[in-house]
Amino acid sequence: MAQLNTARVNHASDIIQVLNSGIEFYTDAKEQVRDPRLAQFFDRMLNARRMVKERLQPFAVIEDGQREEGSAFSVEVRKVYTKVISAISSDTEHTYISQLEEVEDKTLEELRIALKDNQPAQYEAALLQSMATMQECHDEMRALKLSVSH
Repeated sequence: MAQLNTARVNHASDIIQVLNSGIEFYTDAKEQVRDPRLAQFFDRMLNARRMVKERLQPFAVIEDGQREEGSAFSVEVRKVYTKVISAISSDTEHTYISQLEEVEDKTLEELRIALKDNQPAQYEAALLQSMATMQECHDEMRALKLSVSH
């Protein structure tokens, strides 16, 4: 007889890989920018990503049997691209802001993918809470990007 509650944790490790890559990317960006307010802003984004990562880590353990410490290839490629563009660009800060906004987009995309699946209730609640946090980060980054592009 089939069980009624067959929901199992899906996609937690993928989300954490994107979060890990974003943490590394923000850390790199923070070291490259000259504006202390921008560095503080990146710190806030870093702290939000770390908080979401720790919130989702227990579900990665349920999903894969261990903490997820890897990173996402798509974000790693974007980091390399940004370093190359920054090396030839006169506006390093704008380049980082633009690319970091794309990382925020990717994070939201991964959360949406997970939320489409039938997930255990505790995991779904953690995903929804994480989605709200990451949506705020995305909106702040988009606003910053718009403010520096004018």
